[in-house]
Amino acid sequence: MTFRALIKRSVALTCAYYLHDDWRARRRLAAGRLESASGARHAGLDIAASLRYVERVYGDYLAYGGVTHFSGSVAEIGPGDSFAVALRILGAGAGHVHAIDRWVSRRDGEAQRRIYGALSERHGLGHLFEGVPAEETIKNLTYHAGQPAEAFFHDSGLRFDAILSRAVMEHLYDPLAALDGMARSLKPGGIMIHRIDLRDHGMFSGHHPLTLLTFSDGLHRRMTRGAGRPNRVLIDGYREWLQHSGLSGGITISRLAGVGEEQDPAPWQALDDSAKSRALECVRTIRPRLSGRFKAMADEDLAVAGLVLVARRNGG
Repeated sequence: MTFRALIKRSVALTCAYYLHDDWRARRRLAAGRLESASGARHAGLDIAASLRYVERVYGDYLAYGGVTHFSGSVAEIGPGDSFAVALRILGAGAGHVHAIDRWVSRRDGEAQRRIYGALSERHGLGHLFEGVPAEETIKNLTYHAGQPAEAFFHDSGLRFDAILSRAVMEHLYDPLAALDGMARSLKPGGIMIHRIDLRDHGMFSGHHPLTLLTFSDGLHRRMTRGAGRPNRVLIDGYREWLQHSGLSGGITISRLAGVGEEQDPAPWQALDDSAKSRALECVRTIRPRLSGRFKAMADEDLAVAGLVLVARRNGG
């Protein structure tokens, strides 16, 4: 058994590891070192798997938004190690994509060139490049590296027809403040679409799925803030934000606590009864250990491990 595996067997030792690692991450950020292994979604994937992932993410955005394409100015938060989704958005008619990321995910330039070349050939996107398909030759793409979403939408003064993210909001320091900035940045008729993963992203794998909710706010913050590990804003926070946002939209559920398979995004009442029962039992087994504010939450809210938030600004 490796040393890391030994640590992971103990919740206390795992916390100690994250406290130290987060301290190191804060020092790197303070020194302007933005490179990160986080978001390297395409690392280790062959070209076919990468293309399947890109097409699925792009297709999900269209399906969630009930649209056939995105036009005008689009913001993609957390593109990770590839601008392939942005390329699909541009190829379908968007005028400009702004890619926003606090960190710079490690990327394999040659692998990305193969992905861009394959997408260009598949969808006729050659006109979107200044020369050979590559990250640095994509037209109408602006990369805002080192820009936290919380600050970018507050400070940039840019306006958007669409704001998109997948598995990013849970990594923000203050996702609700970021949503406030996004709401102000939406043009009339604009839409934001966020697929949000509320799980602990493997922090306490091998332990109860809701272990992250058993710590004080202070301990949680010291383990996660610098490294971008998951915040603890759950469905109730996003629901309350949407109710007071001035936007129209809704929230559907895509994952349940302790249930391995994803759900087709749907309201709670429309989800599979067996899956809901398993998730509620998962909540009940850990409820006595939850930290104060989570003890006050409804079982049904704690049972939600993933959601899709769609919000629109009326007009346009």
